[in-house]
Amino acid sequence: MKLKLLEYKDLPDIPAGSNLEFYNDHVYLVDDDASDMVIMNKKWQVESTNKLLLNGDANPVPKYKSDFEATTIVDINSIPRLLVLGFDAKDNKHKAVLVNLDNLTKEEFDITEFYNRLKAQVGVINIESAAVVLGKLVLCNRDHKRAPENHIIVTDMDFWKHQDMAEITTISFDLPETTKEVVGLSGLTYSYKNDWLVATLLTENGNGTGAAGDSYLAVIENASRKVVRKKMKVNALFHLTETDKSFAGYNIQSVGIRTEKSQRLKLQLLADNNAGVNAVFTVRLKN
Repeated sequence: MKLKLLEYKDLPDIPAGSNLEFYNDHVYLVDDDASDMVIMNKKWQVESTNKLLLNGDANPVPKYKSDFEATTIVDINSIPRLLVLGFDAKDNKHKAVLVNLDNLTKEEFDITEFYNRLKAQVGVINIESAAVVLGKLVLCNRDHKRAPENHIIVTDMDFWKHQDMAEITTISFDLPETTKEVVGLSGLTYSYKNDWLVATLLTENGNGTGAAGDSYLAVIENASRKVVRKKMKVNALFHLTETDKSFAGYNIQSVGIRTEKSQRLKLQLLADNNAGVNAVFTVRLKN
C-alpha cells in the first residue's frame, strides 16, 4: 500500500475536536472536552453548533468535559444518525447520544450497565473511536501504560436497547513492532467498498512535557472476516512523520473517509499541536 499527503492546513478558528465524521458533504465534529457538536461544510466553515446533552429537558447542560471520545454514523430505521459515545470512569457519566442527521433531533441513553459489563470483561476502559462493520459496532479500547494491549471490542449496533444481553467480543489488535514507546489507538473508520478498517494511533508521551508524540496510520484488510477472530492483524502501518515531515509536531486524533473508490481512499486526518491549534491533513491511500 502507498500513502501520500495531498494537502494540509491549520484550522485555528474551529473548536478543538477529537472525533469527526463525514456525511452528505458535511463534517460533524465532536470533542471530549465539550458537550457540543459542530457542523461544518466541506470547506471547513462552521455552519452551526449544537448541544448534545439535554438531560431530558429543554435546557442544555452547561459546558463541561463530556468524555465523548467515540463517534460513528449508523442507520436506524433507514435514518442516518450520528452515534456519540462517552465513557467517563471518574464521574460515572456513561452516555450514548443519537443525532438524527435529517432533522438534528437527539435521543440520549444512559449506558452505565453496558460500561460495567465492559469493565468486568476488559478491565481498564478507554474507548477512543468507533466504526460500523457489517451491522456490528466496533470500538477501539486505547492502549496506555496501565493496560499494555490494544483491544477491538465488537458489540451490537443498538447495544443500548439491551445492555444486559448485548454481545461483547474482545479482539487483540495485532500491531507490528513500531517503537519502544506505547502506541494507542485514537481514530477509526471503515470502507465498505474495500472492506478496510483504517485506524490512527498515537504514542504515549510519558516525559511530562506535553509534547506531541508520533502518529501512525494502520490499515486492516478483509476487516469483515477479522471482526470474528481472536486477533486483528494489521496489513499496513505508516509512520506519518516518515511519510511526510508536515506531520511532525501534530497528534492525529481522528480519521474520516472523504471519498472511496476500489482500492483507493481519500482520507482526512484531524490533528492538534502543542499550541492547541487544529489542523486537517488530506491523504490518499491506495493499494
